[in-house]
Amino acid sequence: MAKKPDKKSNAPAISVIIAMYNTEKYIAQCLESLLAQTFQDFEVIVADDCSTDNSAAIVDSMTPQFEGRLKLIRLKKNSGFPGLPRNTAMSTAKGKYIAFLDSDDFYKPDALERFYNLAEQNDAEVIHAEKYFTFNEENIDKGVFTFQKGPYVEKPTFETDNIGERVINFVSYKTLWWGINKLFRREFLTKNNIKFPNDITAWEDLVFAYHCILRSETYLRVPDIVYCYRIRKGSLSHKGRDAFEMMSNLIGSMKAMDKIMEKTPFIVQNPYLRYRFTDWYVQGRLKTIRDAAYNYDKFQPFQICDLFRKKFFAVNTADQIALYSYFFTVTTHDKNLLEEKDKQIAELKAKIKELETSTQNSDAIDNSPLIIPIDR
Repeated sequence: MAKKPDKKSNAPAISVIIAMYNTEKYIAQCLESLLAQTFQDFEVIVADDCSTDNSAAIVDSMTPQFEGRLKLIRLKKNSGFPGLPRNTAMSTAKGKYIAFLDSDDFYKPDALERFYNLAEQNDAEVIHAEKYFTFNEENIDKGVFTFQKGPYVEKPTFETDNIGERVINFVSYKTLWWGINKLFRREFLTKNNIKFPNDITAWEDLVFAYHCILRSETYLRVPDIVYCYRIRKGSLSHKGRDAFEMMSNLIGSMKAMDKIMEKTPFIVQNPYLRYRFTDWYVQGRLKTIRDAAYNYDKFQPFQICDLFRKKFFAVNTADQIALYSYFFTVTTHDKNLLEEKDKQIAELKAKIKELETSTQNSDAIDNSPLIIPIDR
């Protein structure tokens, strides 16, 4: 049975925050999935990141259907990532809980009801769904998926209280670090000043999720599958990014997470956890950056280290020497990249041999005796 808004209170149970940019093809379905919820005690805050298509107009046209529960915020300048729009919307949210929904995705009809009941029944600060449904651009169901590693919970299960185990689970890919597969108690986020970084355009979800893992006393994993994630080429999560931009994001995001760890007593007392997390995070992101430089920006393997040294590491050598060492190792000692490099060398050698053979044949003709017939 649908739970309707409490008219005696101005505060809804859930604030659903939608960061939007140029999703005119999908935003109506996204909002319709909220209208179809079995749980209706919510507000919707759409933060438009300066869309250049009809996305905002579609939201405006659907506003009456929400009977005062839909608010559209327009950012003055495009940020290029969902973190800043989400932070802006969070500052105006009034719900007891906060959920993040991407503007090209949608919910199953009982999503908010399940999340709300789980949070209330277990007094949980965070509800974490381990899996999600996937759809393509044509709304074709592609099945259940997750990049989180198992084992998966079969019933609502609280995350261990041991911070060390939480960190190890995180770096072992046993935590799905998206913001969109979760429900958060707003008071928990406010009390701990948990926000998305405003100065990076990638991996902001990872920073947010890691902060929650370190701070939450009641972090509940659930087997419920309620989120419908759309896989499409134009989305921010599938956007090809400039490798230099990604390196800036790595440095910015690592600084943000280092500050979080500095304020976590258990990690301060157990510095090996800080080193363990940093090693995992930096190496993983550097591999992504290396691949972007090679596959997207088309830099040759032997160019990559030198280009990044001049762009980043030569600016503040003392601070960046460890990061450059990581990058050099990742770039020059990766098996796949070396195999690709060997393949290119083999192809070049084959071309050289072909040219040499062609030249030798040409020389043989040129060096043959020149016979001039003489009429007698």
